[in-house]
Amino acid sequence: MSKTGQYFNEGGKPVKFRSIRSRLIQFMLLATTIPILLSISITYIHTKETIKGQSLEENRHLIFQGTTNLKNYLDNINKASLVVYTDTNFLRNLRKIPDDYRAVAEIYTVLQNIQNTVSGIERIYLHATESNQSTLVTPATFPKRESRTEPYVSTRPYEKYTTSMEPTHKSHDYGFPPSPTSYSEREVFTFHRTVTNIPSEKVLGVLAIDVRLDAVAAICEQLFNKQNEQLLVVDQSGSIIYSDKDEQIGQKLKDEVVLEHIRRDQISGSFENGGAMHVFEKMQTPYADWTIIKRIPNATLYERANQLTKINTAIAVIALFVIAFGTLFISVRITEPIKRLTSYMNRIQAGQLNVDIDWNSRDETGIMFTRFRQMMDTINNLILREYRLELANKTNQLKALQAQINPHFLYNTLQSIGTLALQNNVPRIYALLSSLAKIMRYSMNNNDALVTLQEEAGHVKKYLELQKERFGDQLEFSFRLEPETLQISMPKMILQPLVENYFKHGMGNQGNQGRLDIASRMKPDGVLEIVIENNGESIPPEELERLNLQLERQHSGVPAEWSDEDGIGLHNVLMRLQLYTEYESALYISNIKPQGVRITVEIHTQGKRAEENHE
Repeated sequence: MSKTGQYFNEGGKPVKFRSIRSRLIQFMLLATTIPILLSISITYIHTKETIKGQSLEENRHLIFQGTTNLKNYLDNINKASLVVYTDTNFLRNLRKIPDDYRAVAEIYTVLQNIQNTVSGIERIYLHATESNQSTLVTPATFPKRESRTEPYVSTRPYEKYTTSMEPTHKSHDYGFPPSPTSYSEREVFTFHRTVTNIPSEKVLGVLAIDVRLDAVAAICEQLFNKQNEQLLVVDQSGSIIYSDKDEQIGQKLKDEVVLEHIRRDQISGSFENGGAMHVFEKMQTPYADWTIIKRIPNATLYERANQLTKINTAIAVIALFVIAFGTLFISVRITEPIKRLTSYMNRIQAGQLNVDIDWNSRDETGIMFTRFRQMMDTINNLILREYRLELANKTNQLKALQAQINPHFLYNTLQSIGTLALQNNVPRIYALLSSLAKIMRYSMNNNDALVTLQEEAGHVKKYLELQKERFGDQLEFSFRLEPETLQISMPKMILQPLVENYFKHGMGNQGNQGRLDIASRMKPDGVLEIVIENNGESIPPEELERLNLQLERQHSGVPAEWSDEDGIGLHNVLMRLQLYTEYESALYISNIKPQGVRITVEIHTQGKRAEENHE
């Protein structure tokens, strides 16, 4: 490489794209550009589909609610028209002669009640077939009445139907002379009901109720955004009942694709047509088969996805510039330390082990030089460190030998004191010293890692006898060991730490006589169960839960976190049991009511015995 940092091949030609810097830039650009582009594409597609699904679901609920409101409005008109049957005199008045002014007045009253019951009713037309009388009621004029042999022409197609709905059309006065307050240009739809002589099917009259589009428009305007969406209400024949475009109202829908979808048996659904998503919901009633259609342009539907994609693209471009600049800067920071480190390594290879390695940096290169300097210090001090370790090992061996001598000296001294107490007629002191000496001999005998339950119980019994001397009548204990468990092998020094916890945490705090019971039995599958119960102070629930959690973690082979106060003894006991039975043994702790603690030890002996017999 030349002084300018340019690399050359064997022929002397520059090799720019083989340098670490160029390779690093190429790799970083590829490693970032491809994932970013994929991420933008996948994010756009996923966001687009997600937004589409959310929007369709929201619009389905919205249109369903609008359909429900519209159906309720039409049901109110239908219920209001049923007054012709609920009024007992109405059907009778239809058949009376025209000069019965009382009957005429009652008919006027019924029609005006229908008009006042539901908002939006423009006019009501009634034709009585037997009396050949036509009546028109409007909110702004007096009722009109005249003789006609046939009903008005617009009502004739609906005479054979009980109830039906005429599509939106221009309002008219049903052949009556127009009044100054008539609005002939207003758009209305008409509810038709045939009045029959129940229970027969004889037609007594035809009722037509013109309804303004105000209420329908108020319901529909809540279902869409007028700026970028469109809403239609059409009937089964394709006639437009309502539209956000006034010129379409009352016309026939010309989009055959939309007509094909709404004429299917599907009550609700969605489809894409003409660059827009269409969501529809049918309103099926005995008198009206309308469908609400909402048209959402794709530009509106995917507007948020497009905005998010633009933002991601801008971020990606900025990220690429930052990555390119950062890669160039980092490559320079990497190549210079490599050159310096190569120089140091050449000097060390020549035999200069005490090289002064100097590089002041707080980044990874500084850590690398620090570790390299530490490695050289380790190599230089290896012989001295090995010598010190050898001296330490000899010192530890000497301390271990002294530790073995001192307990034997104490044991022999206790035996001498016990003999002296016996010579001075103090047998109680001799018995206590003898028990203490046996306890020490049992604990110091490292040759026997496994003992029988009988031997372990004898050791604990001597320990409790010494505690009995201490507490007197304040302590009682009992052993209930089943005979078949006495010769079962178990790890040494298992029971004493568990019994000792009673005197450490529970004895003397309850204010009554202390009690400690030890029992054993054989469970199925070769499981030895040992239960230690005391009437000491119960463990607080939070502490008990924590202890059982740690025991369960250790039983599962997961490292447990024990405290120095109450967990070390339990940890050591369970660890020794698991080492003996290959993690099959267990240790449980629980409280006893009204007070006390129960410790249960389970030792799996069957698998261990089979292994020992095989050996």
